[in-house]
Amino acid sequence: MRGRELRALFILYPVFRRYSRDRRSTRREKDGDWNYRRQRNGEHAVKVFIKLGPTFIKLGQVISARPDLLPKEYLAAFEKLQDNVPPSDFAKVKPIIERNLGKIEEVFDSFNEDAISGASLGQVYRAVYHGEEVAVKVNRPGVRENLKVDLLVIKRLLKIGKRFIENFLYFSINNVIEDFSSRIFDEANYIKEAENINRIRKNISGREDVVIPHVIPEVSTDEVMVMSYISGIKISDFEGLRQGKIDMKRLAWKLDLLFMRMLLRDDIFHADPHPGNISVTGDGKIILYDFGMVGSLDKKTRFQLLSLYDGLVSEDPDAIIDALLGLNALSPAANRGVIRQSMSMIIAGMQGKNPNEMEIRELLEIANGVIFEFPFKLPRPLVLYMRMSSLLEGICMQLDPDFQFVKVLREMLYNEGLLQELYRSQLEIMAGKAVKAIEKGMDAIPLLKRQLEDLSIPVQHKDSSRRVSASIFLGSILLASVIFYARFPLYSRISIILDLIAFVAVILKK
Repeated sequence: MRGRELRALFILYPVFRRYSRDRRSTRREKDGDWNYRRQRNGEHAVKVFIKLGPTFIKLGQVISARPDLLPKEYLAAFEKLQDNVPPSDFAKVKPIIERNLGKIEEVFDSFNEDAISGASLGQVYRAVYHGEEVAVKVNRPGVRENLKVDLLVIKRLLKIGKRFIENFLYFSINNVIEDFSSRIFDEANYIKEAENINRIRKNISGREDVVIPHVIPEVSTDEVMVMSYISGIKISDFEGLRQGKIDMKRLAWKLDLLFMRMLLRDDIFHADPHPGNISVTGDGKIILYDFGMVGSLDKKTRFQLLSLYDGLVSEDPDAIIDALLGLNALSPAANRGVIRQSMSMIIAGMQGKNPNEMEIRELLEIANGVIFEFPFKLPRPLVLYMRMSSLLEGICMQLDPDFQFVKVLREMLYNEGLLQELYRSQLEIMAGKAVKAIEKGMDAIPLLKRQLEDLSIPVQHKDSSRRVSASIFLGSILLASVIFYARFPLYSRISIILDLIAFVAVILKK
C-alpha cells in the first residue's frame, strides 16, 4: 500500500466502526444521549471526508441523499457537503488552464482569479471571452490520480467492513460504490459533461421556464470547460426569492415537473439537483448548472417505475409492491402484509394524512415480531434515480412545506399520456403471455385428441366452414379480452379462460 492508502484506511476505519455501531444501536439510552452520540459521530465523519479530499467529498454528497444507508443524524451532517466546498488556490489551478488553452491573457478578454464556486471535483471562475461573459470550469489539481487511489481505499474498506454490517446493507452500499466508481471519472471529464449539456438542451428545447448554459467548444477540453454565464437567485436563498417576488409554491411545482419529465420522458436526466446546482432568473425561470452527474433508465426500469407511480396515484399498495418486486428493489421473501401496511401509511402521508402514533407503533410491533432480513435493496439502475428524487423532494418541501409530489405525478400520468403509454406496455406484455399460453395449449391439443379418442367419446361432424368461422369468432373474442384486461382484469380473466376452452373445443371437432 502507498502512504495515501494507509493514511486513508487508518482514518476511515474508526469512522466505519462507529457508523456500524450506530446503525445497530437502539434507543436503550436516554433519547438525548442517543441522538447526541449519532450527531457527534456524523459530524466527525463529515470532517474526515473533507480532510481526505475530493473523492470522499463527492461520495459524501452521494450518500447524503440516502436515508436507507445513513441515520438521520448523519444525513443532517452530510448535507453540509452539498455546497460551499473551499476552492483550491488559483496558483495551482492556473497551470491546468494554460496547459489546455494557452496563456490566460491571450485567450480571455479578462479573467477573475477568485473562484465563484468550489465543487468536489472542480471549481468555477468568471471571465470574458470575445465580449461574452462566461463561466470557466476547471478540474481540481491532481483530481484524477487521487480518484484512482481513493476508490481502491473505499473498496478495500468495504471488504474489511463486510463482517460488521447486515447483508442487505452491504448490498446497497456496494451498489452505490460500484455505480460511483463507474461514473466518477466521467464527471471529471468535461468533454462528457459538454455532451450531457447538449443532449439535455436538445430535449428541453421548447419547454418553458428552463435555462441551461451553452458550451463554447473551441475553448473546452476534458479538463477545462467554458460556457455562457447565467446569473440568478440561488434556489436556497428564500429571502432573495421573496424579494424578487418569486412564487415559491409555483416554483416547487415547476421544478418537480421539470425533473419528472426528464426522468420519464427523456433519454437522460440531471441526477444532481442539490441547491448549489439550481438558480432562478428574475422572471422566475429555472437555471440548471453542473451536468457531470446524469442518469438514464432502461425500458424495463422505466416501465416498472411508471407502474409504481400508477400504484401511488391510484392508492394501490399491492400494485406498488408488485412494481418494487419488478424493480428488484424488494426481496421476494419479504413479509407482504408488513410491507402493505407500510405502503398504506406512505400513501396516506403523501395525501397529507398523518398516520397516528398508534398505527406506527402497531406496525413496528408487527415488523419486530417477524424474523426476516430488511427487505429493501437498491439495484444499480435506481441509484441515481434515488439520489435525484431525494434531493428534489427536499428542495420542493423547503420551497413549499405543503408540497405534494403525488399531485405533480397525477398531472403527468393523466394529462401527458404516460398512463396510456403504461397501459399499452402492459397490454403488449399480457398479449405476449397470452400468445405463449395459446401456443402451449396448441401443442397439447394432439395429445388431448388422442386421449379423447381413446375414451371413445363420440364427436359429431360439422361443416368445416362453420368450424373455421367459429374459430375466427372465438379468436376475436379472445383477443378483445386480452386488450381489455388492463381496464377490467377480473371479467377479462374469466373471459380468456372460457374463450380458450371454447377455442380448443372447436378445434377438436371433426
